[in-house]
Amino acid sequence: MNKFVKNSVLMSVALVAVAGASTQVAHAAGKELNWTLTGDLKTTDPSNVADIPSQNAVQATGEGLYRVGTSGQPELAAAQSVDVSDDGLTWTFKLRDNLKWSDGSQLTAHDFVCSWQRTNNPKTAAIGSMFFSGIKNADAIQSGKVTDMNQLGVKALDDTTLQVTLDRPLPQLKAELAMMYFFPEKESFVTATGKAFGTTAKDSLASGPYVLKKWDGSSSTYQYVKNPYYWDADAVKTPAVNVTTTADATTSFNLYNAGKADFAQLNATQARNSKHKHGFTTVHTAATTYMTMNQKNPVLKNVKLRQAMSYAVNREKLAKNVLTGAAEPAKTFVAKGLTKDPNTGKDFVDTAHTKYVSYNKAEAAKLWAAGLKETGKKTVKLTLLTGDTDAAKQTGQYLQSQLETNLKGLQVSVKSVPAKQTSALTKAGKFDLGLSTWNADYTDPVDMLQTLVTGASWNLTGWSDPKYDELYRKATVTDANDKAARYKDLVAAEQYAEKQGAVAPLTYSKITALQNPDVKGVYVNPVGGTFDWKHAEKK
Repeated sequence: MNKFVKNSVLMSVALVAVAGASTQVAHAAGKELNWTLTGDLKTTDPSNVADIPSQNAVQATGEGLYRVGTSGQPELAAAQSVDVSDDGLTWTFKLRDNLKWSDGSQLTAHDFVCSWQRTNNPKTAAIGSMFFSGIKNADAIQSGKVTDMNQLGVKALDDTTLQVTLDRPLPQLKAELAMMYFFPEKESFVTATGKAFGTTAKDSLASGPYVLKKWDGSSSTYQYVKNPYYWDADAVKTPAVNVTTTADATTSFNLYNAGKADFAQLNATQARNSKHKHGFTTVHTAATTYMTMNQKNPVLKNVKLRQAMSYAVNREKLAKNVLTGAAEPAKTFVAKGLTKDPNTGKDFVDTAHTKYVSYNKAEAAKLWAAGLKETGKKTVKLTLLTGDTDAAKQTGQYLQSQLETNLKGLQVSVKSVPAKQTSALTKAGKFDLGLSTWNADYTDPVDMLQTLVTGASWNLTGWSDPKYDELYRKATVTDANDKAARYKDLVAAEQYAEKQGAVAPLTYSKITALQNPDVKGVYVNPVGGTFDWKHAEKK
């Protein structure tokens, strides 16, 4: 997934709350919700969702075979039952018989086939195609080796029966199927709208709790209205969610305090000053901010130099002093809270942590000197690419200071640009060091570790290591059906990546906000789209 648009949100604000009260604020009466977001809605095309506002939109207006429940785990949604073969390679879903699109037409198993084939078709160039790896022939179709889309492992046995066939067992499949990339798409509607599909409200079609209204493709305000055709419409208590996108957290904060919004995103300063307000809350997200080191720069191919840069950063001070509590020091690349050790119950990050993701000035200086000697360099100049939000720029300046102070002969210049430019420059490989955030799409370490595999679509640093690839292959192929062995492989892959300096993990993101105490039931999803308003209700 394109996470770089996400970075501008995660690095600039602390997002979301589950409950809480304002101070002496008179909020607007009525049952509609008034929500503010930092970041523009870009698309409602399930195949090509990249940014958080768009993920929220597709999550609000769509639904797949599963939906992430309030427990944080996937629950059957459009599907009412599933039968899995003994070898784990065939999943047969029975859909609910009352599924409809927001235009009143029947939603069938064929709509899932349409969506999945479209997402995997190379002509679509879909962002979500990477998550289909392991579904029969998905990799071959995406690479062009197979051109018949009907060879993809998804078939409609009838209108309400969908059969999914795999090339290999996918323990993470249930979690993946809750992702928006697996949502249905109505073929006749996609064909009729053509390139306009998902670009405006009228070019969007809903299958979920809400229908998008009043969005012309660039509107700073739009609305989610309850979908009367949604199969579980009785559970939806909020008639409408009115969204206002703001340029920064200050605007949303002011709207909240003026009683014009039920939710306010907080930047680091606001969070620090709002800690004692009754409506303040902090929630952990499954996101890791990390420094990338582009292997296109010959200097950064040296493992000792990469290790040195990781050792040179004091993550405790970054989290506490720079991000003022809106983050915590990272110990791994894989985000906190994704999975637990099947034997001990410990979080993956506690099992997989190594010394290579820690602050050690002496070791940093030693490795830097050795690396310079190996490369024949006495001095090195690098550019650090960041977003242009306050938090991103402050983090960039902190990294610049840490690296230059602790690594003799290193000169770092910080280049801060808008999110769209950050994404374009990163994809084009036009950077030395980069500041990135990966927000996990589903609750499995594979989601993040796959980005480090040789040739992976989101391996944007060019790092390639056969040993890492083999560890990943063991986890996802050889030991896929052995829970304990698979977990051990994933830990080994994480630890090897840390040792090789594939990336330098910095912080785990937190989100903070003020929310109207009269608003209940807004579920904050730690993976994928942030907000789920299905069960929201304003008293």
